[in-house]
Amino acid sequence: MPHSLSRGTFSTRHISMAIMNMTESHYYFLCFFLWLLSALLFRSSLKKRNKQKADLDLHLPPSPAALPVLGHLHLLGRSLYQSLDKLSSKYGPLLYLRLGPSRRLLVVSSASMATEVFKTNDLAFSDRPSFAFEDELPYGGDGFFSAKYGEYWRFMKKVCMTQLLGVKQLEQSRSIRREEIASFCAECWRVVRKKRLLIWV
Repeated sequence: MPHSLSRGTFSTRHISMAIMNMTESHYYFLCFFLWLLSALLFRSSLKKRNKQKADLDLHLPPSPAALPVLGHLHLLGRSLYQSLDKLSSKYGPLLYLRLGPSRRLLVVSSASMATEVFKTNDLAFSDRPSFAFEDELPYGGDGFFSAKYGEYWRFMKKVCMTQLLGVKQLEQSRSIRREEIASFCAECWRVVRKKRLLIWV
């Protein structure tokens, strides 16, 4: 019988002979590799268990079943608002989604829940996440739209409301806004007629 392994399987005798032929350095390397692999697997399972426990302690909103790495990306189709509306109709007006391994999303899809989030609990949701493109902006993350909530942001808001969004400034830009709204509505109507889409307003 030729010296070949049947269907790619190793017998106990072949494994024993292979270990005996290994040098001492190879043996220690194999032991270290197996120990490192076991430690990484144990750490990963422990981290996942702690994360699940932390998520339960946070009392997160309802969430559909997620894939290990993709999260809920597989549930989002080409039309994002239709996908979110479908999920909200099934799981409620407050929905927790995970996009990829690190990005988490809270979907609010009703007026009453939006009031609860942005008015009743506005301080808890007033902070802003950090974005990668902030380094390319003139003032980095210190702009009005990306600054952290605090004294500086409140000062910038006051300047914006008085110098940009005041009654006099809005009156001066009324014609520009009217032209932009008319152009936007015309573009929406053109797309609807061309592709026969349904646009929710």
